[in-house]
Amino acid sequence: MAVIQTTGLSKRYKDKWAVDHLDLAVEQGDIYGFIGQNGAGKSTTLKLLCGLARPTQGEALIFGRPVCDLVSRRRVGALIEQPGLYPDLSGRENLRLYAALLGLDRPEQQVDGILEAVGLPGRENKPVKRYSMGMKQRLGVALALLGSPDLLLLDEPINGLDPEGIREMRELLLRLNRERGLTILVSSHILGELSKIATRYGIIQQGRMVEQITAEELEQKCADYLHLKTSQPQKAAALLEQAFRLTQWEMRPEGEIRIYQAVDAKAVGQTLAQAGIAVEELGLHRQDLEGYFLERMEGTKHV
Repeated sequence: MAVIQTTGLSKRYKDKWAVDHLDLAVEQGDIYGFIGQNGAGKSTTLKLLCGLARPTQGEALIFGRPVCDLVSRRRVGALIEQPGLYPDLSGRENLRLYAALLGLDRPEQQVDGILEAVGLPGRENKPVKRYSMGMKQRLGVALALLGSPDLLLLDEPINGLDPEGIREMRELLLRLNRERGLTILVSSHILGELSKIATRYGIIQQGRMVEQITAEELEQKCADYLHLKTSQPQKAAALLEQAFRLTQWEMRPEGEIRIYQAVDAKAVGQTLAQAGIAVEELGLHRQDLEGYFLERMEGTKHV
C-alpha cells in the first residue's frame, strides 16, 4: 500500500522550480531515505506533503487522500527543519503544551509514553535551553509523535549532531519503525547513516526525481566488481564472455566494462593481452551509497 504517492508534484517560487514534477512513492512500513544536495528540493517536498506549502501543480496523496484532508493529516507527524521548542520550558512542558493545542485525550499518558519512546525519561523536567542538540532533536521527534501518527516526515534529523547523537537518532528511528510499525520518510545528506536504516531510497536533484530504488537493489548495484577500461570494449566483452563464461557484467560509457562475478583480474588481463587488446585500467572496485549517489548526480548534470 502506498502511504505517500505524488504525481507531477511541483512548487514554483517566482522563476525557480523548487520541486519539478516529482513522482514519489513510499510504501507502508518503509524507512524511505530521501537523498539530495542542499537546495535539491527535499525540504520543500516535505512541506508540500504536510500542508505547510501549496503545490503549484500536481497532486500528493497521503494514505490515498489529499494532503489537505483532515483524516490523512491526523495520521502524519512531522519535524521540518528545526523543532519549534520553547527554551525556558522543560521537555515535558513543551509536550504538554502541544498536546493541549492538538486537543488530545489523556495527554499526560501520551506524554509519558512518548518520553519513554524517545529516550528522555529523567531529563524531561530540565529546561530545553540546557538540552544538547541531540536531546532537542529527539524532543522534536517526540512532538511529531503526539497523536500517535502512522507516518513520520523528518527533515535532516541528524544534521549537526555528534556521533553519539547520530547513533541515538538512528536507533530511535529503527525502534519506532520496528515496534510501532511507523512508516518514516527521512531526508538527509549524510549518506552513510541513511544506508544503515533505509529500506528504500529516493534521489532528488534540482527538484526532480533521479531514481527510486530499494535497499536490496542498491546493494546489488553496489556489489564488488572488476573495473576494466579499454579502447575496444565490444571486442573485449565478447572475448571475456566466452573465456570466463560471464553472465553478470555490463557495458558502461567511455569503454568501461564492469564484471560482477568472481574472476581473476590477472587472468583477465593476460587473456586480453594475448588477443592484442590494450587494457587502460583494470582493478577491483567497491561502490558504496555515497559513490552511487555521486555517480547518479553526475549523470544528470547535463540532462
